[in-house]
Amino acid sequence: MPHNSLPFLRGWSRDPVAVGLPFPSSPWTARRLAQATLDAAIDGGGPVLELGAGAGAVTQALIDAGCAADRLVVVERDADLCRTLERRFPGLAVLHGDALHIAELMTAAQIASVSVVLCGLPMRAVAPAAAIRCYDGAFRLMPHGGAIIQYTYGFKSPVDPGRSPPQLDATFVGREWRNVPPMAIWSYRLPDRQPTHRINGHHP
Repeated sequence: MPHNSLPFLRGWSRDPVAVGLPFPSSPWTARRLAQATLDAAIDGGGPVLELGAGAGAVTQALIDAGCAADRLVVVERDADLCRTLERRFPGLAVLHGDALHIAELMTAAQIASVSVVLCGLPMRAVAPAAAIRCYDGAFRLMPHGGAIIQYTYGFKSPVDPGRSPPQLDATFVGREWRNVPPMAIWSYRLPDRQPTHRINGHHP
């Protein structure tokens, strides 16, 4: 069992809906997520923002891929996992709170802009209005062209960008089969015509 599995399992036992599944991402998945996130980051846009960091499997992969800990901001709802992250990654900005309220959390932390958002929240288990609010807050934090990298255990996009206008541009990045269960990675952006203050997509 990886060294970060035990705190992750404890977090899952306390709040399985928030954590999603009782196992952290595999090393292969973490590396693919890190690369997709850094490839989408906007130069000069600010730190990388990770929503739902868990025990830090993907956070470690981001650092290993060249993103310094002090250029990362992570949000985690579970207090014990937050302490794990702080011990594991000195210099990392760890925000304890519900990432579905990302606008309020970032305002309180005095962080006005980020270069990319990596979202590990289980959007299929989230109420549509809360998911919309989260995505809206995330896009407001990024410069024009910013991306949300979302991962999911389902075979369909966790966000249906065409169900109701205004729409999101969705790109299927890939599927990592060396994960239990397999993990799909998606990228979402606002179309050029889409203002950041109106996100109204459907989240199944």
